[in-house]
Amino acid sequence: MAGTSRKEHTQLKKQAETDRAAGYREAAEARMAAGRAAADAWKTVRDSPYTSVLGATEHRVPDVDTVAARLAEMRHTKVPARAQQKDAGDQKRIARYNATALKSREAASMYRAVADDARTEKALRQRIAQQHPELHRAETRARAEVQQAQQAQTARIEQQNRRYQPPAPSRSGPKRGR
Repeated sequence: MAGTSRKEHTQLKKQAETDRAAGYREAAEARMAAGRAAADAWKTVRDSPYTSVLGATEHRVPDVDTVAARLAEMRHTKVPARAQQKDAGDQKRIARYNATALKSREAASMYRAVADDARTEKALRQRIAQQHPELHRAETRARAEVQQAQQAQTARIEQQNRRYQPPAPSRSGPKRGR
């Protein structure tokens, strides 16, 4: 169409108006979709446990351009800083766990040595019991007496501690001024 006749001109005008209305409709739909996407993105950031670290404490969703700028800022500055903090915390935790593991290994080694000593002593006692039964009976009796003496002393100490009761708190009456 060349647009030379009135009919063609009217037809072109209607077509342009239809296209313009479709463009406005598409733009409005795009704005609404962008707003929904911004709201969803902001909700995701706001619901994160790192809300305060990321600086997303306000509940009202900023406009789309502001959200895009804030998300870019978070991605480039705040997230790497938080990742570095987490890495430092993880390294400290790992160092603490390694120190605990080292202490546990040392304790296990000591307990193994104590167990070996106990096994050796048990073997020696059995050998003494077989080779020198009288000596073994005397040693067993002496050990039992020492153990009874220790138990009696422990019982006396507990008995003494049970008898002591701190004084009950009492209230004094009103003070008389003289």
